Order: sequence, then C-alpha cells, then structure tokens
Amino acid sequence: MDFMIHLDGSRVYDLPAEERDEIIKREHAHAHELIAKGVLKHIWRVPGQRGNVGIWAAADADALEQVLSSLPIRPHADIQVTPLATHPLTLELADDHS
Repeated sequence: MDFMIHLDGSRVYDLPAEERDEIIKREHAHAHELIAKGVLKHIWRVPGQRGNVGIWAAADADALEQVLSSLPIRPHADIQVTPLATHPLTLELADDHS
C-alpha cells in the first residue's frame, strides 16, 4: 500500500547544533536504508520549507507507523499521512510509457 507522507522536520533546528547534526546524520543513513528496502519510493523537497513530501510503501497503516516511529527525527517532526488508492488512469499511464 502506498502513502503520501509530508514530513516537516524543522523543529530539529531548535536543538543545539551538535545534537541536531547527529540526528540529521542518522536520519540520512536511515533514509538510505528505507530506499534500499523499497519503503521510501520517491521524495521531494518542498521549496521554501525544511519539509519534504514522499511516497512510502508499507503493508498497512500499522506497518507504516512502525517505520515512522523508527525515524531518528520523529520526536522533532510533524508528519501528515495520506493513504493512496490506485487511480483508474494508472494502467493507461503505464501503457503510455511502455
């Protein structure tokens, strides 16, 4: 199942520099692991913000919650989750790119 995640991690910048830098370093390493596992499928920066929007995959909402809870930045982030359903045009778009 796919989910659109809007993650605003700007509160991490309220922390002392050393603590902030360590969390960001761990967050980037964890993100690479999630990409390798196919959980984090796409990610975009939001211009003018410290947030991002991504497409994440998980078996269900409970599995997604486990992943989100594992994020080093989680205690300092505001996260909005939108479950996604397949649109009927998906097959047509896939055919157009074949």
